[in-house]
Amino acid sequence: MNKNYNVELDYILEQLIVEYENIYKGVKFYADDKLISTSDKISQRLIDKFGLKEWEINVLFSTLYIDKFVKSIDPLTISLEGLVFFNNGGYVEKAELKIKDAIRMELMQKEMKKYSLGLMIFTAIVAFGTLISAWFFAIEIIKHYEGLK
Repeated sequence: MNKNYNVELDYILEQLIVEYENIYKGVKFYADDKLISTSDKISQRLIDKFGLKEWEINVLFSTLYIDKFVKSIDPLTISLEGLVFFNNGGYVEKAELKIKDAIRMELMQKEMKKYSLGLMIFTAIVAFGTLISAWFFAIEIIKHYEGLK
């Protein structure tokens, strides 16, 4: 089971932003209304939209807290880093950038292998030519000194 929760994490950040935008809108007419916490509202939305279990939601909240994108879990409050991170694309964009970087690195490695093979062949040719010229001059030197005798 290899499930990717990036969309759900971005959804939580988005819902936190929506909740904070609407927190003071409207008037409470009934004092008997039970206040529902932000984490409970978002948990219910996650269950309805993605069909997540309670333990998965708790893991997602903990992940956001560890990544410092929420200040606290109860009450669930978004941090400035979370707001900036979400506006820069969030977890989905981060995952796409990782994949693009991996592809780019793989292409660079292939290019480097190609160039290193060419450099190795060039070095072998230069070494072979140097060896031939060394033998040639060694033979010429020997001929010169034998001719003096």
